Amino acid sequence: MDIAKILLPVDGSEHSVRAAREAAEWAKHFKADIILLHCSVVFPNLKLKGDYAREAAESANKALGAARDVLQDHGIRYMERVIDGSPTDVISDLAEREKVDMIVMAPRGVNPLQGLLLGSVTERVLKTAPCRVLIVR
Repeated sequence: MDIAKILLPVDGSEHSVRAAREAAEWAKHFKADIILLHCSVVFPNLKLKGDYAREAAESANKALGAARDVLQDHGIRYMERVIDGSPTDVISDLAEREKVDMIVMAPRGVNPLQGLLLGSVTERVLKTAPCRVLIVR
């Protein structure tokens, strides 16, 4: 098995921090690069608000922060991507576009009720991912 590129979607939750630790171990073992991803879903009318860009950047920076610290502490090469869109669409699409070898993600994120009401992002990614998916508990 050869892994050169790992996609790590995060939302700032403790679950995604655990996924970051696991992704760092895999990256270290395989000398792989990581794409650190945060997806944000924004209603179009909120984008018209004057402070949207600043608030969106602050929110993304906060969501990426703990995972970024884990990767830096392990000396892992990574790049960050912040993409407006539903994680269920963005994660698999980006994995295919970037030709990643593995997605490492948490089984749930910030909002545990969302998985109950709308269906799990993780389950949808498992069905649509073009590569291996490692779910970290």
